[in-house]
Amino acid sequence: MRRINYEHLQVDSSAIQSMRYFREKRQLLVKFSNDDNYLYKDVPVRLFQKMRNCYSIGKFYNRYIKNNFKLG
Repeated sequence: MRRINYEHLQVDSSAIQSMRYFREKRQLLVKFSNDDNYLYKDVPVRLFQKMRNCYSIGKFYNRYIKNNFKLG
């Protein structure tokens, strides 16, 4: 049986197009609507789960991810 290495989500946001979370590396890749990509290191899985389930992905990103994690 193959193990899933990452989770990919299409996002309903005006700024963010999609996200990928790499569980083993604890990295979050955020793809923006303008095609910019940012890879954040050491993002806890629980934080990603909260972001995935929140009402506003963009607001969550700005408050909890942006400027709080190292870029890879």
